Amino acid sequence: MILGNLKHPSHYSGLGERVVKALQFMNDHDPATLPLGKNFIDGENIYFEVSEIESARPDQKLFEAHKKYLDIHITLEGEEFFGQAMLNTMTREAKPYNPEKDSAYYEGEGFYLQAPKGHFVLFLPEDAHKPGVFFNKQGRIKKIVMKIKI
Repeated sequence: MILGNLKHPSHYSGLGERVVKALQFMNDHDPATLPLGKNFIDGENIYFEVSEIESARPDQKLFEAHKKYLDIHITLEGEEFFGQAMLNTMTREAKPYNPEKDSAYYEGEGFYLQAPKGHFVLFLPEDAHKPGVFFNKQGRIKKIVMKIKI
């Protein structure tokens, strides 16, 4: 997991050109003005979805993990915490890996963080993560999830 600043895409060049291209796109555009739905930057290699969701308590969600894509989460509006734990520390696979959705779901414990405005959270395949969590007040979250093919 990496907590980073959207203003410095080149700082993440060690993660590959696709990550830099995705972050540069967000740096060049105002994320708050991007339309809801799925948007492509480089076909299936780099795309993102702008969505609005309702937050949930940590005990109402499972951790998720991916094999084909990195996730970059950007919170635009609302209170969003992210759970994170190393995949190998999960106690049980709750939903097996679905290759079409590139996701599996797990039970386990982790820690929680909140990304400040103008920042992102990047999750690697070894990161089990639980987005869309609240601790203070449930509400609507507007967010971007970028998918970068590994």
